[in-house]
Amino acid sequence: MQLSKRIAIQGLSVSIAVFTGITAYGLIGYLQGGLDSAIAAPPRTTLLFAAAIVVSIAGICWFGAQLDRRKAEERVAEARQQAEEAARKGKRKPAKG
Repeated sequence: MQLSKRIAIQGLSVSIAVFTGITAYGLIGYLQGGLDSAIAAPPRTTLLFAAAIVVSIAGICWFGAQLDRRKAEERVAEARQQAEEAARKGKRKPAKG
């Protein structure tokens, strides 16, 4: 499945934002309530946070790879275009002045 560069950037940004938000929420919760609040949390909540973290990390990896592929394709296309331009210029005779 190929994504456009714009969608890859948006997906990467959202994944990073979710991961950062969950991390900040966890740190703030830990600093305010310590380990007691983490132990008192219901298992369902803990599993939801763990699942969100795993999904956001997977999103970062996947969207990052998609973005890298689009950038590589752009570099190849640019190099191909420059080679074609150089070939066209090489076939032309220089103008005599």
